[in-house]
Parts: sequence; structure tokens; C-alpha cells
Amino acid sequence: MTGKKIWATGAAAFLIGAGAAFAVTVMVDDDPKVTVQPESATTADMPQTRDGLIAAWAAELKKAGKKKPDGWEKLPTGEIRDRYLSQYFINAPDANDIDPGMVKRD
Repeated sequence: MTGKKIWATGAAAFLIGAGAAFAVTVMVDDDPKVTVQPESATTADMPQTRDGLIAAWAAELKKAGKKKPDGWEKLPTGEIRDRYLSQYFINAPDANDIDPGMVKRD
């Protein structure tokens, strides 16, 4: 009889352990958390039409104290977009303008 009690106790302990493991796995949320990277400012604010690109380019040129070059009307839309982005990054503040006391670490 002692052998049967040992086997019964072992089987009961196994079933309790298996049930506890099942309960824990059911309660745990296995769904992956989805995160979305925010769009960069240049792509979110980038005009999508030729007229929008021309207006944005003109505004960036005005900030720099420049005017549109002669013959700009003949430029393809892609070239206007490139010139707008170039001027946008040229007009961007420098690190010294943002934080003059910042020390560069090597």
C-alpha cells in the first residue's frame, strides 16, 4: 500500500503543478506590444505637390535672405524638392545656437 500512496501523491503533485503552469500561461499576456516610430519632421511636413514645394522652398530661401534662381520654373519637381530640403537643412540651427555651453565629448 505504501507504493500506491507514493504513486498517488506523485500523480496528484504532477497534476497540481501542471494545472498551475497552465493557469499561469493563460493569464500571461503573450501579445507582442506594437510600437510605431514617429515620422520624421521632414517627411511629415514635406509638401506633396509642386506648388507646395515651391512655396516651401521660397519660404526657406526667404529665411536665408535669398531669392529663387533665374529659370527655376523649368526645374523638375524632384529638383525643387532637393533644393528645398537642402535649404531646409542649411537653415537648421547649429548645435552652438541650440546650446552654446555644450561641450563635445570625445
